[in-house]
Amino acid sequence: MEQRIEPLTETNWEDFASLCRAMGSNRSCWCLWWREDGIRGEGPARSRALQLVRTCTHPIGALAYEGTQPIGWIAVSPRSDYLRLNRTRDTAPDGPLDGVWAVPCFFVLPPFRGKGVSRQLLTAALAIARAHGADAVEGVPGDPATKERTPAASYTGTVAIFAGAGFREVARRTKSGRVIMRRQLGHPQGGDPGRDESL
Repeated sequence: MEQRIEPLTETNWEDFASLCRAMGSNRSCWCLWWREDGIRGEGPARSRALQLVRTCTHPIGALAYEGTQPIGWIAVSPRSDYLRLNRTRDTAPDGPLDGVWAVPCFFVLPPFRGKGVSRQLLTAALAIARAHGADAVEGVPGDPATKERTPAASYTGTVAIFAGAGFREVARRTKSGRVIMRRQLGHPQGGDPGRDESL
């Protein structure tokens, strides 16, 4: 069956909601964990996330589908939007935030894991970031070689997924913590051809 990726909008919000309800121990997050750092808006997390989708000037992520079924999710936004990400020891930025976006969260339904869905989602996230002027995108994956994590704790992806998409390690602050990986994005107009790693 055909698979496709679509940016999250208000139109396909209920598809995102169905994935959130399938996230097990993370089901109450609504992909706000890295954003809020204890600073919460009014109302339940679902309402705050929907309001973010309605008001943000760019898609805050993308959904993967097989046919009409939503099967996966990835979050992407400017790194400066993720307050907790920027204040946590392992994931704090390694340099200025200007022009840097981040991909801090993946989710794929269990029957579809190990089939390349996360890689497709990461490609889509890079395209969203580049289309909105990002110069670089960072991920904060775990490294199974230094710490084995449960599926629920592996929501930031793995080093292998990011390395396969052209990301390079830029910081590893603790032996078993998350790894900061970065990919520079080239731009068709006015970019440095020597740094062009565009899609």
